[in-house]
Amino acid sequence: MIDNGYLFSKDDKRIFINTSLGCQGDCAYCYLPKLGYTKRNKYNRVSAERIIKMIDENDVLINENTLITLGCFSECWDDYNKLETLKLIKYFLEKGNQVQLSTKKKIFISEIEEIFPLIEYYGQLIIYVSVATISKHDSLEKNTENIDKRLETFYISKVPVVLYIKPVIQNVTIKDLELYKEYIKYYNIKDVVVGSLFKNNISSESVPFLKENILFYNPVSDEDVIFSELSKICNVYRRSTEVVNYYRRKKLL
Repeated sequence: MIDNGYLFSKDDKRIFINTSLGCQGDCAYCYLPKLGYTKRNKYNRVSAERIIKMIDENDVLINENTLITLGCFSECWDDYNKLETLKLIKYFLEKGNQVQLSTKKKIFISEIEEIFPLIEYYGQLIIYVSVATISKHDSLEKNTENIDKRLETFYISKVPVVLYIKPVIQNVTIKDLELYKEYIKYYNIKDVVVGSLFKNNISSESVPFLKENILFYNPVSDEDVIFSELSKICNVYRRSTEVVNYYRRKKLL
């Protein structure tokens, strides 16, 4: 096992990687302050090369079936982290791994087209565009990308781009249900994840990226309604790993 913030893994099934710790998104529902991570300018970025060296030095169990998850403690596609994130994507795609990242930034096709030749199958790289609220974006996600600009990431067709409605904020996210439907139809979105808020309140399931049980999934009733309604027009999942497994199975068919 390795757990130093920049890397977390407890087996060879999945490794969480961050090139910095903290985020300037200033989202009202953010779980990072609960872990002591706040504004990114208080934390040093580490290079992709240093991350790879950490993996080698700590004998982290990893093989081509290990899922690479980028950026759970940072915004991995801001100007601060983007270059190192790209290097890591290239490195792990060449190793044959599946790679996933979530972002509240717009990803331009021109920024990632150089990695397209490295992708062996559709779904080896998966991008999740995080949109927890639309109408309350300005107040609840103060320093993040404008929603309309963020959603332009769905113009990328070479890799699956997933709408990440996570976390569902009770009595907030659901008020945008019809807007979500409009965006799903407009961008022809195939896959949506409807996810829970991470809190200190103890529940039956803790988060997968921490050794200590200090953060837990805290589902709310609105999740079920959103899940049910969106399931009528697209594929809906509870966890990002369900999307990963779906595309991995398709590769094997």
